[in-house]
Amino acid sequence: MAKRCRLSAAQVAQMLDNESTDVDDDSDILEDNQDNEFSDASQVSSSISDSDAGDDNDEARNSSDADTETETETSSAQWIRSSDASITLQPLLFTVLGVGVQITGNDIPDNILEYFELFFTPSLVEEIVAETNRYANEKIENRALRQRSIWRTWRDVTVSEFKAYLGIILRMAMQQRGDIKHFFSTEWIDYTPFYRDVFSRERFLQIHWMLHVQPPSNDPGVVPQTRGNKVSNIVQHMKTKCMELFRPLQNIVIDESTIAFKGRSQYKMYNPQKPHKWGLRVFTLADCTTGYLCAFEPYYGSATTKCLPRSDLSFTARVVLHLCSELMQKVNVGVGYHLYTDRYYSGHSLSQELLKLGIHHTGTVMRNRQGLPVDIKRNLKMQKHEVIAWSYQNKEMVLAWKDKRIIYMISTYFGSSTEIQQRIAKGGATEEFVKPTAIVEYTRHMGAVDRFDHYCSSYAFTRKSLKWWRKTFYWLLELAVVNSFILYKETNPFDDKTTHIHYRKQLIQQLVGEQRAPGHSRRRGRPSTLDKQERLDKRQHFIATFPDKKTKDCMVCSDRKTAGARKKTAYYCETCSRKPGLHVGNCYKKYHTLTKFR
Repeated sequence: MAKRCRLSAAQVAQMLDNESTDVDDDSDILEDNQDNEFSDASQVSSSISDSDAGDDNDEARNSSDADTETETETSSAQWIRSSDASITLQPLLFTVLGVGVQITGNDIPDNILEYFELFFTPSLVEEIVAETNRYANEKIENRALRQRSIWRTWRDVTVSEFKAYLGIILRMAMQQRGDIKHFFSTEWIDYTPFYRDVFSRERFLQIHWMLHVQPPSNDPGVVPQTRGNKVSNIVQHMKTKCMELFRPLQNIVIDESTIAFKGRSQYKMYNPQKPHKWGLRVFTLADCTTGYLCAFEPYYGSATTKCLPRSDLSFTARVVLHLCSELMQKVNVGVGYHLYTDRYYSGHSLSQELLKLGIHHTGTVMRNRQGLPVDIKRNLKMQKHEVIAWSYQNKEMVLAWKDKRIIYMISTYFGSSTEIQQRIAKGGATEEFVKPTAIVEYTRHMGAVDRFDHYCSSYAFTRKSLKWWRKTFYWLLELAVVNSFILYKETNPFDDKTTHIHYRKQLIQQLVGEQRAPGHSRRRGRPSTLDKQERLDKRQHFIATFPDKKTKDCMVCSDRKTAGARKKTAYYCETCSRKPGLHVGNCYKKYHTLTKFR
């Protein structure tokens, strides 16, 4: 039997004190962890209902990309706290010349097709056509074709055919179907004569399946096969044209777009907060005023990461600096651009590096970013609409503002000044409140990339594909359409009638041009399937007489191709939609009882 250990009163009291201390410490740690978890999640929406921030999808992004290092006491000690609106910064003057559209005078296109060809140039189209033909001939030569194979009728694609193919793709994006073959169906419920008039179904599928845009490298040792090689030529071409044709105004924004894709890819991303949860990531720089996409960088995983400059910085900062460096190289002379980013990119080190380039920065920021004030990383006790700000060498400002939750902002342009804002409160009453100018301007300018994405997704070609580069190619096609539309509106400011959808329809018509399928013309009226369904439906069909002594060719016995064989009648079937002319008696009976009445 175990011996009982007797403790003195002093020993018991000491044990109780130690236990209570441990419990208090554990509860403090738990409370801190819960608060950190809540604050990080709360920053995702950042009072979206009041349009305070546009970064509701940042929390779901790849956390490995975020710069969440611990604080550095040296840099944090240089921050000076202020509880009023006394912090003011001295912004750089905007000295970039020649901003806006870079085509003037005689270089301005005369029609919508020429605007589109500013991006999809004739030389690029010819290159894609040549590569498609090479790829198709190589595939067909190495394949044993069956007797009724679709590839037995293959012929090389022409430039006019490829332009018409692009027009068909853009039109398909405006009319969704369950299967791409349904666009060429003759069934009444699916029938659209436009597609069959331009291409036969077989010819369209030949071009669609054999589409290829990048020729293979003849010397793999000189040009290494990287992940982006499948579309590297058209990506580089579009990058050059986007920067060449438009120089952004002072306010710019960097965000990311998603190319919807669920196939196999090593760099496919998942974000549950995005409209397209699975897809390929593209980092984009856009003009805040027009929504024009000026620069972009597709993400190919580690291949992209290794190519970015400044390996000493976080990946998100490197992407921003890469896009901004490309912009400044094109501008050559001038400073004063103002960049807006969301909390996925923002940080102290990024703001300082951008200042060296002559670019101001404003954005929401995670409070655990490296180099921020120590106070901001603790649990701030703030009243509603209270503002607390910190300044760094009078060149950078960080503030915290509480509305429904605390929002953290960083800026090298705005100080801690505030504005009186109004909103409709619950019950319909108008409420006035204090809001920092930095948050007001951030909300106003941050949606440029979202506007571009909205243009693209409104009429996007969303057919499934197992090949990632095809999805990238169709995204680049949308990029060319949207950017050319913005250029058209900028150079034709008084044309209020040409909306986005009207612009697309005119572009489709001009791309198709005179391309027609062999044996097909512009057919009018309803298809024969409807006529067959109506005249053989075994309903009662009533005969009537045309008014005012009008006559019509008999559908059964009249033949205009033979001399003297044209026969007219004053009677028609009142029930059938086409109101066919029919002689009373045998012609009327044949038309409503026989499948082949002629």
